[in-house]
Amino acid sequence: MARREEGSAAPLVHLGSPGVCSKGLQRKGPCERRRLKAMVSEQLSQDLLRLLEEEIHTDVTLSIDCTLFKVHKAIFLARVPAFYFHIFGQTSNNLINHDPIPVKNVDASEFKTFLQIIYSSNRNIKNYEEEILNKMTVERIPQMKLDINFQKCKNSSDFSLQKHEIPEDVNDKDNSLISNDNCGLEPASELGEDLLKLYVKHCCPDIDIYVDGKTFKAHRAILSARSSYFAAMLSGCWAESSQEYITLQGIKHIEMNVMMHFIYGGTLDFPDKTNVGYILSIADMYGLEGLKEVAIYILRRDYCNFFQKPVPRTLTSVVECLLIAHSVGVENLFDDCMKWIVMHFARFWSERSFANVPPDIQKNCLHMLIQSLVSIITYILWFVCAIKNLFSFE
Repeated sequence: MARREEGSAAPLVHLGSPGVCSKGLQRKGPCERRRLKAMVSEQLSQDLLRLLEEEIHTDVTLSIDCTLFKVHKAIFLARVPAFYFHIFGQTSNNLINHDPIPVKNVDASEFKTFLQIIYSSNRNIKNYEEEILNKMTVERIPQMKLDINFQKCKNSSDFSLQKHEIPEDVNDKDNSLISNDNCGLEPASELGEDLLKLYVKHCCPDIDIYVDGKTFKAHRAILSARSSYFAAMLSGCWAESSQEYITLQGIKHIEMNVMMHFIYGGTLDFPDKTNVGYILSIADMYGLEGLKEVAIYILRRDYCNFFQKPVPRTLTSVVECLLIAHSVGVENLFDDCMKWIVMHFARFWSERSFANVPPDIQKNCLHMLIQSLVSIITYILWFVCAIKNLFSFE
């Protein structure tokens, strides 16, 4: 079956090259997208909940009576900014000295439930935030915008974070790379949308990633929760765990940008001209199973048209998808491509794209075709014998 050969690279296939336009999706498309969105959304939720439960790279502690809760400032800033400013806005000394910050007028069990909602809820949690704030204080705190607009609030007296944590103008040159290339990509859920704002606006990053001459500002906790590769790198076993930056080799900044958007937002699409095969390869390298599923979905949609009836451009693009699946080792996708080619082999055998397929894959395809024909002939013979026996009985 499909196996990734040592040192092999995914074919250079880009979105926007031969393939089926997403506007031509058949009825299977919406169903597949809903399934993908639900899967990616649930995975993002579970990863963030594990971040809370296992206390991975926490940076602040909250206390209720004798109960301590180790949490992440960045997650609070992304999901419950009004609560964040109320609790942390005037307590910069506590943040520096790592002293527990008291939370008043809230029961410990109730607050634990609130934390689980912050970290794992896929929906808008503004109502939960307001309910907790109403219990914490008699005076209603001023309602703040929940879109994390730091340009308006960074000079406010309620915003007393350390200077290096306050992002500069979000329209600078470095940020334009991150926001424009992925404009319009759909996050998997409200949780993904909130985290994506955190990333795009460079809010409270604690590590820089240097890739291909570009800098990506990120959060150790989120990287560790979402990627097994980053979890190992930042756990203490690697030298990078104690550094304020890491450098990644063998990945281009465009693909890194796609990967970061998925890590934070669980985005369900790739920008135009993205090398899907390369994304599939690095998703495997960095332990991002969800990103692999998104790449496979895009290949099925844009290159295989979900294996509907063939149209002229589909013939070439299915062969390209077959080669990608073979190079990366995605066996289920490889098998589906092979079955579809065998089913429509009469149209494929004279195609130049099929002639350029490696000989071993051509032999596999021919072997499957022979097996398919033998099965058909066997069925026909069985059917003829059954009819013959029926008439003999009469």
